[in-house]
Amino acid sequence: MFGVLVSMSSSVLAVDQGLEVTIGQDIHLLITPDTVDFGTRVPGTGYSALNGPITFDATGSNVDVTVTVSAVTGFPFDSATLLLDGDSTPVGKSWLLPCKTPLTVCTYDVASTVPTLDIPAGASQGNHVGTITYTVTGPTPL
Repeated sequence: MFGVLVSMSSSVLAVDQGLEVTIGQDIHLLITPDTVDFGTRVPGTGYSALNGPITFDATGSNVDVTVTVSAVTGFPFDSATLLLDGDSTPVGKSWLLPCKTPLTVCTYDVASTVPTLDIPAGASQGNHVGTITYTVTGPTPL
């Protein structure tokens, strides 16, 4: 018995291949503080938050970022007594954080707002908790 080994070699020409990618919006937003604390207060006006201002930091994003207050809930905050930068109608208030270095990870200036609280006469005593809801958007895709 004997064996036969046949070896063949072949080559294939390289073929060009196209590459395609779509890079979408990447939005990172840090809102601080997590909880705005007004402390213990009696009815009155112009109380500043003990840990304010509220800041908006979009570092790490790659587009212009808009932050808009979409709702304020919880007594007494939802009854035109929560003021942001002195404005008693915070719903709809917005801040634009423009991208300073387009087409890459952007740099941003931190935006902020100063929260103050007016507590109406006859407000019920006790601990009151509310929520500010924000809508965060980038530019409209093309």
